[in-house]
Amino acid sequence: MSFYQKQSDKIGIEQRGKVLSEIWFPTILHFCDINDYENLNKTWLREILKWRTNDQKGIVRSNARGWHSAVDMHMRKPFINMGVEFLRISNIIGERCKYNLEKLEPIIDNMWANVSQYGAHNRNHTHPGSLYSLVYYLQSPDDCGQIWFTDPRPAAIAVQQPLIKQQRPRELMNDVYWAPMPGRVIMFPSWLHHEVEPNLSELKGNKGLRISVSANISFRYKEGIKHKEERKGHDAKGILTADGTTIKSE
Repeated sequence: MSFYQKQSDKIGIEQRGKVLSEIWFPTILHFCDINDYENLNKTWLREILKWRTNDQKGIVRSNARGWHSAVDMHMRKPFINMGVEFLRISNIIGERCKYNLEKLEPIIDNMWANVSQYGAHNRNHTHPGSLYSLVYYLQSPDDCGQIWFTDPRPAAIAVQQPLIKQQRPRELMNDVYWAPMPGRVIMFPSWLHHEVEPNLSELKGNKGLRISVSANISFRYKEGIKHKEERKGHDAKGILTADGTTIKSE
C-alpha cells in the first residue's frame, strides 16, 4: 500500500463529502495605532514643518507636487524616537513571522517625511531593496486621500470574480484603500505596489496638509555574529537600530 493510500485511508467518514478551503500565498499587511500619538505628533509635526521651511526644494521620488524630505530622517535627533517605535513594531512582526530574532535585528536604512498640499499625490510605485516599508500618518484632514494597495498577482486581476450578493471576503479582493488615520503605522512588503490619492482637502494653510512619514525596514545580523557583508544604507547616511543607536555609513 502506498504512502498516499495510507493517508487517504486516515480520512474519516465524517470528513468525506465536506468542502474544505485553505488560504495560501497571502499578502500580509500589518498596522499599529501607537500610544500617546497626539502629544508625539505635535512635536514631530512642528519639526517636519520647520524642516520643510528650511529645505523647500526637498527631493522627488514618487511624489507629485508634494514635498518629500531627504531620506536621512532616522538619523536626525527629533525623529529617533519615532524610528525606534517603527522598529519595535518590526520586531513584533518578525516574531510573528518566525524570524530568528536571536541572530537578527530590524534596522531602518532610510526614512522621510511627506507633506502634501491640495492636489499632491504619490504615483504607483514599490520600494526596491528592502523587506518592509511603512507609512505613518501625523495629520489627515477630510478628503486628503487614501493609500491604495493592489493585488500583486497580475493574472488574478485579469479574471474578475462573478458578482456576489455580499461584499467579497478580503482574500478575493483586487485592491484595498486604507484610511489615513493619524497615529497609525501601516507596514507592508516593500514589493507591494501602492499609490496615494490626491489631497482634495479644502482647508486653508497648514491645516489642509496631509502629513505622513515613510520608512524602509530590513533585518540584519546582530553585531558579533559572523555574516556576509551587509549592504549600505542607500544615500541616507546610515541606519537606526531598535535601541536608538545611529550608525553612520562609511
